[in-house]
Amino acid sequence: MDVHPQVFRDTPAILVESIWWDARIDEVVWVDITAGTLHRGPIDGAVDGSDDRVTELPPPLSAVQPRAAGGYIAALGDRIVTLDDDGLIAETLAKLDHVHAGLRSNEAKVDPFGRFLVGSMNVTTGEPNAALYLLDDTGLRTLLGGFGVTNGFEWSDDGRTVYATDTTVKTVYRASTGEDGRLGPLEPFLVGYDSDGLALDTEGRFWNGVNGGGRVLRWSPDSTVEDELSVPAPGVTSVAFGGPELTTLFVGTARENLTEADLVDAPLSGGIFRFDGLATGRPVNSYGRRSTSVPDPATDRI
Repeated sequence: MDVHPQVFRDTPAILVESIWWDARIDEVVWVDITAGTLHRGPIDGAVDGSDDRVTELPPPLSAVQPRAAGGYIAALGDRIVTLDDDGLIAETLAKLDHVHAGLRSNEAKVDPFGRFLVGSMNVTTGEPNAALYLLDDTGLRTLLGGFGVTNGFEWSDDGRTVYATDTTVKTVYRASTGEDGRLGPLEPFLVGYDSDGLALDTEGRFWNGVNGGGRVLRWSPDSTVEDELSVPAPGVTSVAFGGPELTTLFVGTARENLTEADLVDAPLSGGIFRFDGLATGRPVNSYGRRSTSVPDPATDRI
């Protein structure tokens, strides 16, 4: 796809993640995991980030998502917390009991049932001992272990299928899920790329960031690569649709692990890019609120 991105933010961040559109206040939200900073700003704000509100939190801050009761829910290195409207920690909801100190939280999103799915990653040995966890009003539970680096979560509209990425094995899996939160067997779905962020558009197509590849792939609903977008930074991380009509694709990148020579070649690394008008995305889910697209169990007969 011969489309050139615009620079949305040239901050530059160490590791951009968790981009989403906050329709409550018309802001783009994202985090710099390594710096532990929460960023919120207008879609037409200054490219240098000077119009953004930046809140410092204890690093690593791997993800922030909206909370139906107000404020936000966030994943820190080993705990899940709520944040108030100013982005400050209000309450600790759960502790992640990592199997050793070399793990931390990574990708996290709210599912269509209003639950917080958070994954971990091994930042030391690379062994597959990271896991997926699910938090709801009954508490935190471990869904599944055996991951190296959890990334890129998405769901079908009805919440019956979850997509979860393990970057270390170049695979986006899909599995059945539902009301009780349990996962069915993992089935390889998108295979062969260092997949990171994942976003679904309203036509059921997947937009998938390739970490180290400087590109975003567009996959058909049957997992065929249809096209790709190039960005002038190799470390592609988060991808998400935003803007009032959800027609802007935001692509986050990282400076982490790049050499000085790499940064000379790709000085915009750690920034966020935007592509307008390629597709329409889906609104973000809020913690504690069931999506209207999820069937009510009292009337669901499927």
